[in-house]
Amino acid sequence: MSQSLKKTFSQRLSIIILLSAALISAGLILTERSLLKGDLQERGATIARILSNVTLDALVSHDYATMQRYVGEIADDESIRSIAVLRQDGRLLAGEPPGSGPGILLAEHPIRLGDEELGLIRIGFSTDRLDAITWWIIGATVLLVVALHLFGLLFTDMVLRRTVLVPLAALQDAIKTVADGNLQPRIKERGPREFDEIASTFNEMAYKLQSSFEVIAEHQIRLDLEKQKLAAVVGCMADGLFVTDNEGTITIFNTSAAEITGYAEAEALGGSCSELFRSSLCHDACALLHDDESRHNIETYLLTKAGKSLTVAVSSAILRDNTGQRVGGVQTFRDISAEKRRHELYCRAEKLAATGQLAAGVAHEINTPLGNIIGYAGMIKADSEPAAIARRVAVIIEQARKCSEIVRGLLDYSRSSATTMAPVDLNTVAQRVAKVLQLQLDKKELALELNTGDIAVFTADERKVEQVVMNLVLNAIQAVEPGGRIELQTWCTDKRVLLAVRDSGPGVSAELQSRIFDPFFTTKPVGEGTGLGLAICAGIIAELGGSIDLESDSAGSTFMVNIPIKAEGDDDE
Repeated sequence: MSQSLKKTFSQRLSIIILLSAALISAGLILTERSLLKGDLQERGATIARILSNVTLDALVSHDYATMQRYVGEIADDESIRSIAVLRQDGRLLAGEPPGSGPGILLAEHPIRLGDEELGLIRIGFSTDRLDAITWWIIGATVLLVVALHLFGLLFTDMVLRRTVLVPLAALQDAIKTVADGNLQPRIKERGPREFDEIASTFNEMAYKLQSSFEVIAEHQIRLDLEKQKLAAVVGCMADGLFVTDNEGTITIFNTSAAEITGYAEAEALGGSCSELFRSSLCHDACALLHDDESRHNIETYLLTKAGKSLTVAVSSAILRDNTGQRVGGVQTFRDISAEKRRHELYCRAEKLAATGQLAAGVAHEINTPLGNIIGYAGMIKADSEPAAIARRVAVIIEQARKCSEIVRGLLDYSRSSATTMAPVDLNTVAQRVAKVLQLQLDKKELALELNTGDIAVFTADERKVEQVVMNLVLNAIQAVEPGGRIELQTWCTDKRVLLAVRDSGPGVSAELQSRIFDPFFTTKPVGEGTGLGLAICAGIIAELGGSIDLESDSAGSTFMVNIPIKAEGDDDE
């Protein structure tokens, strides 16, 4: 655990004071001892010089008693341990040999007579007084260091508390208050300049944080409201919706998705899209698998939890973060199984209605060859010539073949069948429809102009395409007065096959043009139309990814069909 600032500062200050005091004390003591020793040595040298002068006469006259008396007088000094007068050969003339070792300081001076050295004065001084003074200085220094240390600690503590600890405590309390979520506290600027700058910076930070949190709180309220709106929208959507990450793992699964698929939200979350639905739904319609391209109303299928296969229309788009990086995808789907069945029923009903209209139109034509057949059959007698019988039988066969062709055309057109995708040549379809409707055209004395250009084949259900052309031409026949004209034209661009059905009828008013493709809307008298023809045509063309438009004025109407070209073998999306 880390130490407090006060303790750390006190410890380091104590170390600095003690080291400084120790170094200073050692220097002072060594200097003092050096000075005292130098003084003592100088004193010894002076005494030895005086004694050498005094003892010179006694040494020359060999008056050793006088020499001994001088030595004794000097030896009475308490600081002198021993005095010795030595002859040149080292013989002791007076005094006693000086000792050596700790506590003794030696001083020497030669006895000379001119340039001749006759002997040596050696004095041993006691260092007890020197040592006593040294220890006194050491003791005084220690006491002074301790006193200064305590005073320094107390003074430092007072200064540290006032200039550092108190401002730090205020700053710490303010930080804790801010950490607890209260952004109101401010620090008073009453410390040293550095802490005043820190306090000013903290106050500015707290103010900005408070402003930022207020803005964040407002944004959070708006965000929560938007999340609630989004959750409500997602929850009440009739279409199923699920969101996946980049690996295809489901992260959101709405209520409608659970109702359609039979999987509870808890079962779906965390699972893989392809594994959950056990179909090609993700491969067919997921934007993640199609170069991040959004997909719209792609028809595919999925298997429910109960194993039921549903036909669904799927739309998907990429989810991105604020940097533009892909983070997943969102998919919506709706069950169109019942809708497709209804559409098939509508198509069949309209086809049967058109067949009924055709049957009514060709009834007269059928009656004519039937009348011929009956008439020629009645002319065959048992006694007729074989050649005459053969001619009449040939006429009967020819008239019966005409009836058979008319009936077979109606049966082929009205027969129900499953959707079969295959290459379609629109020119062939247009020619076949023109042939089937020729009786209707002739009966109403209408001219059909067929202009077919060089066009590419496209992938579709040929019977449905034929139904579209049939319905458009029948509508034109019913709209044009006798003697009028109808034009059926085909051509293509690089990517599209186009069909135009033009008539010279009275046209469609602007008010009705917006409703002309609505189911069950018709301008025909009661009993002559179901109102499903154009709606079914629009649905068939929409399945192929194309469009059908109406241009109409008083000079007539033109239905323009636009179908995308798809090479044989392409997947039907």
